[in-house]
Amino acid sequence: MEISEQRLATTGRDPSARRVLVAASQRQRLLDGMATTVARQGYGATAVADVLKAAGISRRTFYEQFVDKEDCFLAAYDHFAGRCIERMTAAYEAGGGGLDGLARALETLLELLAAEPHYARLAIVDALGAGEHTLARRERLLQRAAGVLAQIAREHGDPGAAAPELLAQATAGGIAEVLHAQLLRGDAERLPELADDLLRHVLTSSGVTSAAER
Repeated sequence: MEISEQRLATTGRDPSARRVLVAASQRQRLLDGMATTVARQGYGATAVADVLKAAGISRRTFYEQFVDKEDCFLAAYDHFAGRCIERMTAAYEAGGGGLDGLARALETLLELLAAEPHYARLAIVDALGAGEHTLARRERLLQRAAGVLAQIAREHGDPGAAAPELLAQATAGGIAEVLHAQLLRGDAERLPELADDLLRHVLTSSGVTSAAER
C-alpha cells in the first residue's frame, strides 16, 4: 500500500493523519517484505534484516511496528487470512449460500492464492514451521472451514452418512494438504484449475453426491 501524492496532499495539513497514513504504509511494506522473503528462503532462514531489505524499511521502524520476527510473520498471516475469509464470505453470500455459495467461495480462494503466491505460501506452507502461535491460528481456520462444510453436509448430504463434523474436518484437512503440495511445487498459478475436482471431492466426502443420486 503506497502513499499517493494526492493522499499525502489531502492529509498534509493534518500531521497526525499523515503519521497514521505513513505508519500504515510502512506496516504493509513490512508484511509484504516478510511474505516475499519467506517464500524465497523459508521462515527459519529468514532474519529481520532480510525483511528490512525487501521492504526498504529501517530497523527502528520495524521495531516500532513489531516485537520480533514472529510477530511480523503472525501479522502477515492474519492479514492474508483475513482477506481470504472476507472474500470467500462475500462469494458464498453472493452465491446464495449452500452448494452454489460453496462453489463460488472455493473458486475465489483458489484465485486469490494464485494471484498472491508469496502470501499463499506463507499461510499454507511456511505456517507449519513458524511456531505454535501460527499453528493455533491455522487450526482455528481449519475448524471454521470444517464448520461450514459440516453445515452443508447436514443440509444437503446423505442422512445415513457418518458424523458430518468428522467428515468435514477430514475434508478440510485434505484440501489443505492438496494446496500445500501444489504450493510446495511452485504451481500456485494452476490452483484455479483444481476448483472442479476439489468441489467434487467436498461433495462426495460430505455425502452430497450420493444423496443426489438417491
